[in-house]
Amino acid sequence: MKNYNIYKHSDGKIEAVKQGWSWPAFFFGAIWALIKQLWMVAGLIFAYAIISSIIIKSVTPSYDYYEYGGEDLSQAFLLKSISLLIQLGIAIFLGVKGNTLREANLIKRGYECIGNVNAVNPDSAISDALKN
Repeated sequence: MKNYNIYKHSDGKIEAVKQGWSWPAFFFGAIWALIKQLWMVAGLIFAYAIISSIIIKSVTPSYDYYEYGGEDLSQAFLLKSISLLIQLGIAIFLGVKGNTLREANLIKRGYECIGNVNAVNPDSAISDALKN
């Protein structure tokens, strides 16, 4: 059983937000943010991806590393490694804070927290909340 906060909008829409770690946010980052209407989060993730790609591409030589002795290989490898570590950090941040960001976004969009329930999945959490 998982713990869910239930949010209701004045137009009748109801959302259940699981408390704690978010696996979808961890694994699918920007796509998850777009689906959950977290536009700023998705935009920042996409901006980071584009900027880091441009920086890495500008530093990486266009010739074959091994044919010319690979002098520039270490710098490109270092930048790619740093970029991957930053991406992992972003994924961990989203896993830890993703549901909190989603709750803040729901409140900003006019939803109100109407309760907290333990349930197996979001649909049963909503149905349990409506019964009470």
